Formats: sequence, C-alpha cells, structure tokens
Amino acid sequence: LHALTHWGTQALCDHFLRSFGCVGVWEIARSVKKGCMIYQRVNNKVMSKMVPGDRELARRPFQNIQVDFTKLPPVQRFKYTLVIVDHLTHWVEAIPSAKATANAVSKVLLEQIIPRYGVVNSIDLDRGPHFTSKVLQHTMEALQIKWHLHTLWHLQSSGRVKRMNQTLKTVLTELMVETQMSWLKCLPLALLRIQTLPQADLGISPYEATFGLPYLITPYGSGIYEEGENVTRKYVQTIATNLEDLRKRGYLPQTTPLDFRIHQIQPGVWVLIKTGKDL
Repeated sequence: LHALTHWGTQALCDHFLRSFGCVGVWEIARSVKKGCMIYQRVNNKVMSKMVPGDRELARRPFQNIQVDFTKLPPVQRFKYTLVIVDHLTHWVEAIPSAKATANAVSKVLLEQIIPRYGVVNSIDLDRGPHFTSKVLQHTMEALQIKWHLHTLWHLQSSGRVKRMNQTLKTVLTELMVETQMSWLKCLPLALLRIQTLPQADLGISPYEATFGLPYLITPYGSGIYEEGENVTRKYVQTIATNLEDLRKRGYLPQTTPLDFRIHQIQPGVWVLIKTGKDL
C-alpha cells in the first residue's frame, strides 16, 4: 500500500483499520515508511532539536556560572558591567566596571562572588582578551576553578549570559525612561526586577530558587512570625525541603554531561543525509 501511495504513517493506519484489525499497526506502518527511500528523500521531516551536551550539572547555587562584559553608555568612570549568571538558579549579578579587563574579573570574583557564594567550580567564558589573559588564568589555577572558553562562532555556548545582557539593557532602559536617572543608579532596581521575575524554564523566580521563598512584593504578604524552638525547627525543615524541591527544577534546563547518551546514533552506523539537490 505504501509503495503505491507513499502515504504517511497515520494515513496508512487509518486506511488499513477500516477493513482490518491489528495490534501494533502504527509501529508497523512507521517502520514501512522509514524503509522507503523515496519518502525519506522527498518529504521534509520535522527534526527535533537535540539537547546540547558537555556541561557539568550544577547542584548548588554558583557552582557553575557564565560570565561576560556588556558595554553601556559612560557614566562617571564606568562604561561596562560584568554580568554573572548562575546555571542552577539563574541568579544574576551585575557589577559596574571602568574597564573590561582580567584584573576587573579577578577582583569581582575574589571580593564579591566567592565571599558571598563560595568557591565556584567552573566558569564559562568567551575568548575575549579580558578572559584569556594570564592574570585570570593564574587566578583560576590558584583557586582550582575549571574555566571553559567558548568559540566566537558558537554564541549558544554563552547563550544564558548573552540573553541576560539583552534583558538587563532592556530593563535598565525602561527604568531610565521612567526615573530619568542614569543606568548606574537604576542598576540595583533592575537586578531586583530580574531576580523576582519567574523564569519560563524554571517556573519560579531566581529569588525563590535561591532562598526557598517568593519575594514579598507588598508588605501585606508578610507571614506571621512566631518564636520558639519547635517553630524554628519546623521553619528550617520547611525551608530545606522547599529549597531541595525548587533547585531540582534547575537541573532540567541545564545541558547534559558529555558522556550522557542523548541519541541512538553510534560510530559506524549508516545515516541518510538530505540535501536540496532532489527538490
């Protein structure tokens, strides 16, 4: 039937089931269609995008981060912000900087990030001169931090921080128009907006993923605080449970490790490569 009509899987099943009954007919029709070379060459197949791999799974906040400089209009002596994004919670830090240099990156890591969040396991960077400097390399080696340099022709490797750069500029522009203040003054409020904004892939905000509680937008949402050892113990246990459940959501948007099997294709398997010559 397929050799005469070259119908798709569902059409073959519908036509066959009008007169006959068969268990597993859909799989049979699917295998017949996949074995037809004419159908494979002519019909466009909707290819599902494979999940990219080769990134260590982050299990705690600021275990793995992405770092990038973004340029802004000069205000006083500041022309750049160093944007840092956490892989697990999507928490964002943006630190104003006068220059985009390796010294500035090292200073921020040693004075602001590590004292607050602990030692970072790995950092994703592009191959800008401020990230390939010997100064930053020595800092990474001294702290035993893995650093991954991405190729300039594959921006998806730094996609999270690149998108955050654009989001930060958009929020800053909105606040600057609203308040008539410089981006330097609006930066803390812009970060607050981003931290409390629910993320599509997480379903929660970076604030909630980090602290285990939603951010209180108004004072009317505050809870009743009680004192006592039992209440404190129950509160801590609840927070711990919430944090564990919320941070598990951060595992899914991350890319899989390099040794994780994301497809069935193995070396030595013959595959059909479709080109536009047959169209």
